[in-house]
Amino acid sequence: MSTAIDVSVRDARPDEWEKAVALTIEAYRQYETGFGPAFWDQYISNIKAQWKRTEDTWRLVAEQEEKLVGVALLYPPQEGLYEKLSETIPYPEIRLLGVDPSARSKGIATSLIAECARRAKQDGFAYLGLHTSSRMPDAVRLYLRLGFEREPRYDFFAADQTTVVEAYRLALAVVQT
Repeated sequence: MSTAIDVSVRDARPDEWEKAVALTIEAYRQYETGFGPAFWDQYISNIKAQWKRTEDTWRLVAEQEEKLVGVALLYPPQEGLYEKLSETIPYPEIRLLGVDPSARSKGIATSLIAECARRAKQDGFAYLGLHTSSRMPDAVRLYLRLGFEREPRYDFFAADQTTVVEAYRLALAVVQT
């Protein structure tokens, strides 16, 4: 997995969370029109709520020249991670991966995913997962290019009851000790 050379990925400091939320919202703004007002407002509420969750979560930021340019949340397997999914996904999940629109196509998302994969592998997991939808074709293309494969058994319908939230997972080469 090739990553951006001049980007550092690290844990977000609590004083950066509001900036990270704003960056996430800006990164997803391109979908606002397609989502419609009610679904978009609900999506924004969800973004804010995810950053405030107290359960185990890695809050990651990508920084370039002392500026936050990307964010991601990484959750360990946990019951109830997705309200509409009754099963517990048995591997870590990336959520709300976002890159500042002015910094796209520079390997920042790949760097964030690589760090998530490193952490999942370090913790002994064979897979790293995420969810997206056909509403986000650029994201789907990126994930497929990086080796993610569909895992439909963890699909569910979004709050609009028409959008399928599709599950993907990346096989990690786990070294047994």
